[in-house]
Amino acid sequence: MNRGVALGIAPEEPAAVPRATQNAELVEQMNSDPVRAAPLVYARFAPQVNRLVWRLLGADPDHNDVVQQVFYRILRSGARLREPEKLDSWVQTIAANTVYELLRRRQVRRVFLQGLPTEAHADLVRDVEVRDLLLRTKAVIERMPAKERIVFTLFYVERRTLAEIAEIGGYSLATAKRKVTRANRRFQNFLSHNPELVELLRKAEER
Repeated sequence: MNRGVALGIAPEEPAAVPRATQNAELVEQMNSDPVRAAPLVYARFAPQVNRLVWRLLGADPDHNDVVQQVFYRILRSGARLREPEKLDSWVQTIAANTVYELLRRRQVRRVFLQGLPTEAHADLVRDVEVRDLLLRTKAVIERMPAKERIVFTLFYVERRTLAEIAEIGGYSLATAKRKVTRANRRFQNFLSHNPELVELLRKAEER
C-alpha cells in the first residue's frame, strides 16, 4: 500500500507538461514520423481549426474538405516550422490562408458564372427575423474582398485581438489595425446602401 495513501496524504499530481515542451515534441514527431504524428496533431488542433473555419465560412458545404486540407498542409509543412513555440498561431495561419484561397477561387468562378441563377434559401427563413438578420449580414460580409472578410470575421466575430490577427496574418500590429479599420469601413459602406439591414441591426442591439 502506498504510504502516503495510508496516512491520508493525497498523492502528488504529476507536473503539467509546459505547452512549449508539448509543441516542441509534437513538431519533432511531425518531422521524424508524420504518419504517427497525424492523429496527435488532429486531436490537438481539430477543435480550434473547425471553429475558425466555421467562423470564416459559416455553414459551408466545403467545411470538412477545408479542414482536411488544413491538416494536410500542417503535416506537409511541419518541417519548415523553425519556432515550435509558435505552433498554435502557425496552425491558425494555415487555416486562415486555406480559407482565403477557397474564397479567391470562388470569386474567380463567380466572374465566369455571372448571370446564372444562384440557389436562394430566403423563403425558408423569411418568417424568422433572427435568421433573416444573420443571412443578410452574412451576405454583406461575403461581398467583401477575401482578405478583408477574413480580418473582419477574426476581429468582430471570432473576437481575436489585433495582436493575434497580426500573428495569424504574418504582419505588424499597425498593419493589422489598418486592415481591420479598412474592412470595417467597407462593411459600413455596404450598410449605408442597405437601410433595412441597418434597422434590423439597430433593433438587435436594443434587445
